[in-house]
Amino acid sequence: MAGETRQKILDAAEKLILIKGLGRVTTKEIARETGLSEGALYRHFDHKEEIFFALMAKHLPAFHETFQTHQPGTGSLSGNLAAIARATIHYYEQIVPMAASFLADTELLAQFRATIRPLHVGPQNVFELVAAYIEEEQQLGRIQQQVTALNIAILLLGPCFQWVFNRQFLGSDPFNKTEQQFAEELVQGLTASILP
Repeated sequence: MAGETRQKILDAAEKLILIKGLGRVTTKEIARETGLSEGALYRHFDHKEEIFFALMAKHLPAFHETFQTHQPGTGSLSGNLAAIARATIHYYEQIVPMAASFLADTELLAQFRATIRPLHVGPQNVFELVAAYIEEEQQLGRIQQQVTALNIAILLLGPCFQWVFNRQFLGSDPFNKTEQQFAEELVQGLTASILP
């Protein structure tokens, strides 16, 4: 029950942030959206900012699931990398609007950094997870070892972020590609230089 209520609070807060922006969302509005009292919110979260920090981590498990389905040495390398690119796009689609709000509030950003630093969680974990996958593929001989795994991860994930940012900022896809096309063409270009 407590887990369901917590999830309900997170869902309501995320909906409100996407509609109004982080700076304009109040605990009163989150409580109203969930049908709870403000006091009930504080039984699950110590402060409003903690709700926002939890939202930043909320979408990581779905991203992690991709690596259960697409493990090193299984399936085609291109198929795995395209699946990872699509999962990255989905993750970024969820966090970019909230991250923009964090960047606009230097005090909140400092609190967020202080919160995640000792936990070793945050957006950099996406790069670390992809680099670990690539390193295993390198050890299996499916990817060249001349380029570091982290650099390959950067080359894969950077364009995913940029595509999501442009789509959200402009309100349309600037490249006229579906998500699938974008991921496959990105991987095609990348694998041309990293395959053994």
